[in-house]
Amino acid sequence: MKKIVSFTAVLVLVAASLVSAQTQIRVDVTTTGPVGLAPFYGSFHDGSFSIFQPGGMASPGLELLAELGDPSVLVAATPSTVSAAGFAPGGPFAPNGGTGSEVFTVNSSQTMFSFASMILPTNDWFIANASAIDVSSLVGAAPGASLTINPGMVYDAGTEAEDFMYAPGLPLVGLTPPPGHDPMGGTVEANPIALVTGPDPFAGIPNTLPSDFDTTSIDFSGGPIASVTLTVVPEPASFSLLALAGLGLLGFRRRRS
Repeated sequence: MKKIVSFTAVLVLVAASLVSAQTQIRVDVTTTGPVGLAPFYGSFHDGSFSIFQPGGMASPGLELLAELGDPSVLVAATPSTVSAAGFAPGGPFAPNGGTGSEVFTVNSSQTMFSFASMILPTNDWFIANASAIDVSSLVGAAPGASLTINPGMVYDAGTEAEDFMYAPGLPLVGLTPPPGHDPMGGTVEANPIALVTGPDPFAGIPNTLPSDFDTTSIDFSGGPIASVTLTVVPEPASFSLLALAGLGLLGFRRRRS
C-alpha cells in the first residue's frame, strides 16, 4: 500500500515540475489587410537575440525569408537558447483572413518573443519586430492565457530591387503574373534595412504591375498587417503523467474498498 502511495506521489511531483519548467504556447497568425504573408518565423528567447536592426544589413537568413519566404536558414542560425520554428504548412497566408498556427515549447527563461514574415507580393519586404516583445505573463501561466500583437511596421530588406517581374508569390495572393515572370530573378542590392511607409507604397515600383492588383488599397502607415495571438495550451506530457497519477490513485482507492 505504501509503495502505491509513494509511486503516485512521485508521478504527481514529476508532472508538477514539468508544468512549472515549460509552457506550451500556440501562435496563431491571421492576415488583416490586402497583402499576404509567406511562412511565418517565430521565436521565444531570453532577450539576447534579435532578428534585425533598422539601418543595419540583413543577415543571410533574413534575406532568404524576405526574398523567398523561406525561414529555414533563419531557424538554423538561431541560437540554441531560442525555441524557434517556421510555420509549415501554415503558410503562405492569403490576404484578408489567411491563417496558420504553430505550437512552441517555452522554458522559464524564454520570456521574449520575436517574429518575421515576408510581405506578398514583394521582392524583399517583410514584417518583424526589431525589439523583442515581453511575453513573461504567459510563461508558466494557466492554459487559456493569451496575448495579441498587431504588427504594422513594414521593412525593405535592401537585398533586391523591387520589380513585379521578379516578385515571387503573385499567384498565391490571387494575382496574374506578367509575361516573363521569373520569381528567382531580380537585381541584387546591398542597401541597409529601411522602413516602408505611407499610402500606396507600390506606386513607385518600376516595370509592369499586374493589372488585377489595386495598389491604392494598400497603406503602410502603421495600421495592422496581421494579427498574431499567443495562447497558453495544455502541455501533453505533463497531462499524461497527471492522468497516470490519477489512475494510480483510483487503483489505490479500489484496493482499499
